[in-house]
Amino acid sequence: MATPARDRQHDFFVYVDTVVLTVSREKSLEPKERLQVLVMHRPEAPKDKWALPGGLVADNEDLPDTALRIVKRETGLTVPKADLIQVGTYGKPNRDSRWRAISVAYVVLVPEPETPAPESNSDDARFMPYRTLRDDGILEFDHRTIIRDARRTARQQLEDTPIALKFCKHEFTLTELRWVYEALVLDEVDPANFRRKVEKANDFVRASDSLITFGSEPGRPARLYTAGKTKYLNPPIRFRRKLRPH
Repeated sequence: MATPARDRQHDFFVYVDTVVLTVSREKSLEPKERLQVLVMHRPEAPKDKWALPGGLVADNEDLPDTALRIVKRETGLTVPKADLIQVGTYGKPNRDSRWRAISVAYVVLVPEPETPAPESNSDDARFMPYRTLRDDGILEFDHRTIIRDARRTARQQLEDTPIALKFCKHEFTLTELRWVYEALVLDEVDPANFRRKVEKANDFVRASDSLITFGSEPGRPARLYTAGKTKYLNPPIRFRRKLRPH
């Protein structure tokens, strides 16, 4: 059977936008300030306007490959293809004033990322707090909506899978693990309740024989843990969502 040829081209463009998230380890930060998003600045954009790394899908290029190529080009970072999670598709007619543009968005969580160093199509790139970027007027296009949806996707992964362990060392305390959860939840998490949820999840973490002599409670050594083998948390670790959307 012959492969059908394309006989028409509609007047629109297909883009990929990528939300690269990380969790800051700066001890002075409140939970709502820990989640950081990688953004870039287009040379032709106003100086106070930022955007997600994004660009046109090349001919014969798979969408995840576009995501990797554009993130590298516009921020200098290399992200793992296997960790990309599709967030959704965005195609409102007025989302881009230049032309009709449809975008497929991905999110990827990156612990300890490299320092951004744009290669082309960008004159600056940096990590900025998620809560800052959720304010009106900072992000171009509909990227404010995309990062909101990306955080929700990442939070769902956090509740259903052991993805938080990507941000922990081989041995870690529950306080260090809770730090990651608080960043995605954007709020403090009760330590005792968190411990119960973590220990109830089947083979999520395993207690180590090691103890460290410093922790969140002065005078009490903290237990160290290592990652378990599960790929899905059973039961999931859920946290009550606030009424106001973030």
